[in-house]
Amino acid sequence: MNTERLTLPVLDVLDMGISLAGLRVTRRPSPLYHVFFRLRMHNAGDFSLRLRGRKWLLQDNVGERRIIEAAHVFNQDPILKQGDVFSYCGCQEFTRPPVNMELRFFGEDQWGSPFITPALIFPRQSFRTPRF
Repeated sequence: MNTERLTLPVLDVLDMGISLAGLRVTRRPSPLYHVFFRLRMHNAGDFSLRLRGRKWLLQDNVGERRIIEAAHVFNQDPILKQGDVFSYCGCQEFTRPPVNMELRFFGEDQWGSPFITPALIFPRQSFRTPRF
């Protein structure tokens, strides 16, 4: 689903959190920055919803932005009933040091109405380069 041309209503019932965020730099043949994360989503609403995809906004230290939209969430379309939790681990790669990562999910509620979540903004400490 390309959400660039759609205006989806924002649904703020997912309590989302990030843990174990960290950065690894591979230096051969040229630097590649890997941001690792674990994401946890809790449906705090009083209805079910289905996640259909995700939308990333990624930015590096020279201001280059990438928007990545993908159908499915970790090769799934999870259904979260009231109180359910869904979590997964992932990684984003950058060719220059990252400075910003934002993530939104889109899907539909139990009545079939589409939505998008508010942006989940990764904390700045996620992008600190490890010292060797």
